[in-house]
Amino acid sequence: MWATEWNEVVFTDESGIYLQHQDGRIRVWRHRGERMLNSCAMYHHTGPALGIMVWGSIGYHSRTPLVHIAGTLNSQRYISEMLEPVVLPYLQGLATVIFQKDVRPHVARIVQRFFVNHQIELLPWPARSPDHWLIENMWSMVAQ
Repeated sequence: MWATEWNEVVFTDESGIYLQHQDGRIRVWRHRGERMLNSCAMYHHTGPALGIMVWGSIGYHSRTPLVHIAGTLNSQRYISEMLEPVVLPYLQGLATVIFQKDVRPHVARIVQRFFVNHQIELLPWPARSPDHWLIENMWSMVAQ
């Protein structure tokens, strides 16, 4: 019964974008017989995977800029670095909106009060539901 309402949902999430896969393996496409060629050798960093954490949101017709997350994200930083400077101006430019928030630290009481105080309608999402959000497809495209 939610045919047109999905156009009003703004999906948000954060994601890590890394220079190599988290399992430490590096995927390389080679043609048959190229395995031992020097031009096919790839040297790599053996320490922790280098990358960045970013946060963003997308709607049916628009998106917010990506926000770099330095360090650990807590509820206060979520409000001061994402919700106030990015989400509020973005939502004000939309006629009607249903906001889909991600999990922790976005369920803290201070964050819930922020949504109530700013009269932001939230998409009800069952606890421990699978992560099938539209924005997950965007993260894989950004990582590639």
